[in-house]
Amino acid sequence: MNEEKKTRTITLELDETIYALLEVLTRPKHAVADSVQGVIMELIDHAQQGVYRPGAWERQWLSQAFGDDFTEYLEPGDPYGRPDSPMFERPKGFKPQPRKNQ
Repeated sequence: MNEEKKTRTITLELDETIYALLEVLTRPKHAVADSVQGVIMELIDHAQQGVYRPGAWERQWLSQAFGDDFTEYLEPGDPYGRPDSPMFERPKGFKPQPRKNQ
């Protein structure tokens, strides 16, 4: 039986200048994203990695942007429910859903 992932929807409204600035990131020959939505999703992916992976370059990036205080709200554990992942952190009190074998 397939359990659906719980999701949350957010809506972003960008002014034309911010949109144009982010759209530049879609133009290089080897761009990671081909739309502004893709750029934002890539930024979100790097940000969430910086939260749960203490040794990742993204953690330093987040600390530069937001400070280090957010780490007080983390505890050891994998937020994605993978067993035997001692190098990860998750929000304090967060109980991930166990991953199903696929």
